[in-house]
Amino acid sequence: MNNIFEHVEINCILCKSKNITNISLNFIQCNDCDCIFNQNFNDEKKSLLDIKPIDTNSVFSKLSNPIKMRFWDLISKQYIQYLEEKTSLKFKTAFDIGALYGHLVKRLNEHGINTKGIEVDYSYISNTVYGNMCCGYFDENFQSDEKYDLVCLTQMIYYVKNPILTIKKAYELLNDSGVIFISTQNPTSSIIKQKQYSIFENSMNILLSEKNFHTIVSNLNLKLIDFTNYKPNIYLDRLNKTSITSEFKNYLKYHKKSAYEKNLDGHHSFVLLQKI
Repeated sequence: MNNIFEHVEINCILCKSKNITNISLNFIQCNDCDCIFNQNFNDEKKSLLDIKPIDTNSVFSKLSNPIKMRFWDLISKQYIQYLEEKTSLKFKTAFDIGALYGHLVKRLNEHGINTKGIEVDYSYISNTVYGNMCCGYFDENFQSDEKYDLVCLTQMIYYVKNPILTIKKAYELLNDSGVIFISTQNPTSSIIKQKQYSIFENSMNILLSEKNFHTIVSNLNLKLIDFTNYKPNIYLDRLNKTSITSEFKNYLKYHKKSAYEKNLDGHHSFVLLQKI
């Protein structure tokens, strides 16, 4: 009879390599393809579809909401700057997936791009800064007949169970020569590997590396236009301290200072894929 406590061999979820390192309780890094994956894959984010937000008019909410909204607007501003630099932003239509409050949707529309957004967490939708938003979950099973020049996967690709099929689904939504913009986290960054900050969430499934993206485009009809790592100072300051006072200081600080800076070791990655 087999021992139920017998050691179970774990291979990389993507490349099947046995050359892996356990870097936290649930998260493992592949030393060959560089991805980081959760041993316990889940659909935790999908369950948010069934949760309605609790209305609150507390003093804390009234004070913190303008600061919180400014934070996400600065993030969307950084996305726009990147897209202007790499693509000139000459798109007619766009779809932002993982749109949160809709700041990127709003900014893209302000640039004359007919943009829609989708967000799984209704608490964001109910406080949206822009109207062209819907509540829903995006993965390989998403159904739509619409096509777009630009599809954005903004800090959401690591939550889905199968990020490669999710990127394939985004590819299917593209017009000819359309572009996929992905903002994600860089698993090779020392910030992540040395656990300098509490980056990992139980709802994360896979952090894709640059090597992984090269493999993905070789298997899909896509080309990798750009892969740039950033040090997201605004995020790091937020992770250092989470009080209302520190949030307000950051609110003031990043009116002048850039929220992101290019850094090979940065733990945020911006990726551009184009349909060919």
